[in-house]
Amino acid sequence: MASCSFQQTIFVKMFRRWAAARDGGFDRRLTMVDAYRGPGNAMMAAVAADSLFDLVEAHLGRQLTCACCCSPALAADEAALLGLLHYSAGAGGVMISSPIPHGLSGAICWAAKAVRRELGFPKPSRTPSPRPAARCPFRPQGEMRPQAPAESPAMTLRTLQ
Repeated sequence: MASCSFQQTIFVKMFRRWAAARDGGFDRRLTMVDAYRGPGNAMMAAVAADSLFDLVEAHLGRQLTCACCCSPALAADEAALLGLLHYSAGAGGVMISSPIPHGLSGAICWAAKAVRRELGFPKPSRTPSPRPAARCPFRPQGEMRPQAPAESPAMTLRTLQ
């Protein structure tokens, strides 16, 4: 993750807290608000991210998984979420392309754009060039491995360098 921007690091930190709060039965939005440090309103960033994560889980029909709260490595779903944010920047709505072969629903696309706006992601200078993808970057349910119990949402992501 050496090339991750500040916004990407905060997004992953927010996702990890969201997943831990989901698994622990805590308020997901308030858990993310505490992790947010950046431009704009922390609650609006948490609401946008919560909506995005919920929509993606509903679309996939399974829970998203994350790496350990302090891991510098990305889990497959985390990398896919970052890819979704990247490719949604140039999308005008419903999108089907080689990087997102299953398509990107309008609701997910707009939620991703709201996250980009609230976290202060820079506007792309040009439409991202698609990378060919053999399949959806999110793993199907059958390919998921059991995960250890979630860390406490009070735990913070120390570094993503």
